[in-house]
Amino acid sequence: MISFSCLMCSTTVTADEDAQGDTIECPDCGASLKVPEQSVTAPAPVVDKAASQVRDRGKDVRGVTDSTGTKSIFRAKRKAQLVAEATGEEFDSSRFDQAGLPRKAIVSLVAILVLAIGSYAYYLMRPIPRLVLTDEKANSLLQKMNTRNDESITSLIDDFLGAQCTCTEMMGEILRYVDSKEKLDEVMDDLKRLSQIALIQNPMVNAIDRDTPNMQMLSVMEEYRGRQAASHSKLEEEVLRIRTIDPTMVDRLQKEIPTIALLDMFQG
Repeated sequence: MISFSCLMCSTTVTADEDAQGDTIECPDCGASLKVPEQSVTAPAPVVDKAASQVRDRGKDVRGVTDSTGTKSIFRAKRKAQLVAEATGEEFDSSRFDQAGLPRKAIVSLVAILVLAIGSYAYYLMRPIPRLVLTDEKANSLLQKMNTRNDESITSLIDDFLGAQCTCTEMMGEILRYVDSKEKLDEVMDDLKRLSQIALIQNPMVNAIDRDTPNMQMLSVMEEYRGRQAASHSKLEEEVLRIRTIDPTMVDRLQKEIPTIALLDMFQG
């Protein structure tokens, strides 16, 4: 027996020894092959590619692709091209090009997922920067807490409550940095200063008759009421986080920072 490979589809073809020099069809793709004089590893030459008949000519190209099993997309694409050439039809390679899309899509999805997980891990692991209360910022807050803006009641309330909310928000942001007693020592002076500013009483603000119907004033008050609630909630969240690290740090905060001692979590 003589064995050799088909040049078109690499299928191993066998023939009787007395068939040397004869032309036979590849049992897989139907290409016309010339039988060599002896068994060879190199593919046998195709006698007439244009006239070669591919078996199951009437099969849809998709069917050819599905029947390849573990064969490469390239080999299936070549077979389909032979079918088109033999039947005089136009070869459409788009479906074979799309065959690789699912894998590419999966690879892209995995890459995006890995990147997202890595970014989130970095976000969780990154060091929290310390917010420093500068003299300039403290003086600005003091000025607004002691405002004498008599243009209107709403302007007065806006200055005062805006500064008060900012103090509480900054305290919450400063506490994000704290995860040890050493860091708490670093920020205590800033926390004390902000707490003192936030508790300043403004005579002009206290003199406002808040029971008098004033839609503009009520609107401003409602706006700051929501902001105050959010800032207090954030402050409580950070205090609770610090408590899980070391309860003695929370005891110190409650004792030395009046604004924190007044939080709802410490009442009752």
